[in-house]
Amino acid sequence: MKLVVLLVVALVVLVLARNVVVKAAVENGVRMVTGMPLSLGKLDLNFQNSFVDLEDLVVKNPSGFHDTSLVEVPKIFVGYNLSDLLKGKVHLSDIQFDMKQFTVVKNAEGELNLDRLKALQGTQKVSAQTTQKKPEAPAKPMPIQIDRMRLKIGKVVYVDYSGGQPSTKEFRIHLDQSYENITDLNSVVRLIVLKAMMSSGISNLVNFDIGGLEGTLTGAFGTSTKMAAQAAAKSLDLLKTTAGDPSAIAGQVGGVLQGTSGAAESTVTTVTSGVKSAASSLKNALKLPFGKRDS
Repeated sequence: MKLVVLLVVALVVLVLARNVVVKAAVENGVRMVTGMPLSLGKLDLNFQNSFVDLEDLVVKNPSGFHDTSLVEVPKIFVGYNLSDLLKGKVHLSDIQFDMKQFTVVKNAEGELNLDRLKALQGTQKVSAQTTQKKPEAPAKPMPIQIDRMRLKIGKVVYVDYSGGQPSTKEFRIHLDQSYENITDLNSVVRLIVLKAMMSSGISNLVNFDIGGLEGTLTGAFGTSTKMAAQAAAKSLDLLKTTAGDPSAIAGQVGGVLQGTSGAAESTVTTVTSGVKSAASSLKNALKLPFGKRDS
């Protein structure tokens, strides 16, 4: 009887304290891969439906960066596999980041806040500014299985303090992409940084090594690549079926591109190239200047 009472009490304590325990685990995990302070406004763990809702996650930049933040995420949704968790394996079936802002900061000494990210250690070329400082040890990957990750970023901001007065540039990118089969938290951080830098073009402003970072992320782009191929194939089919009406071609292809507006910049490039190639083949087959019809 005493054992039953103890089990009931333990279960009640677990239910009441679940949000506190999970919140501490999330905060420790984020600190481990970023090495930066953070705040988390709200966390709600739902046992019945196996998901976690997080709100108002802010990762702050370290000292020396004028009390700025690295990322601001109003909403994060996480679906988890309870049976795997009970076995000691962190298995997330789905994770969705709805990121309001990603901020790149160059301080007065010319150092980037990204240089301090633990997850990025070893992915960048050594610069004159970093050679004078002892590099941090790379963050040890935390084993994890993420089946699908959806990443949304509203805007990327670049703030430069190296000229004395701060200079700010803002890039509204409205990124919305999905990725599959991610196996460590370092890859999550690297993927977010990579997409923010590529989509905004800030990498060219600060001489950020995109190639070094992208080389560590093989296998994390499956969904975007599939979307590109599917969109290109669909646009080709539309071109064939509307061969006699160039105005219909333009309207239908526009619909395909609009439907894939959330895909990566590589997706848009792939679709555009596919459309141009298909249009060229169609023009040659019809032996008519593209955009003109017989009278």
